[in-house]
Amino acid sequence: MKIRKVAVLGSGLMGHGIAQVAAQVAKYEVNLRDVKQEFLDNGMEMISGSLQKFLDKGKISEEEVDEILGRIHSTVDLREAVANADLIIEAVP
Repeated sequence: MKIRKVAVLGSGLMGHGIAQVAAQVAKYEVNLRDVKQEFLDNGMEMISGSLQKFLDKGKISEEEVDEILGRIHSTVDLREAVANADLIIEAVP
């Protein structure tokens, strides 16, 4: 089975990092899910901050940042998050 789409349940310390690596390194489409929009917003902010550091160091381009962020889709809807997922990763307390 070839993995194309990953669902990461939890956008906190571990979840946002897993989502970033899945989208950045493996180039998977990622559904990042959490129970509150504010948690998702924080997770996406941490991902953006991390990508900015890579950009500042010249490790990735602005275009790559946009592509990576474009592969990460945040949602509070569990059914939406896991729909058609080839791999589901739980990263919740």
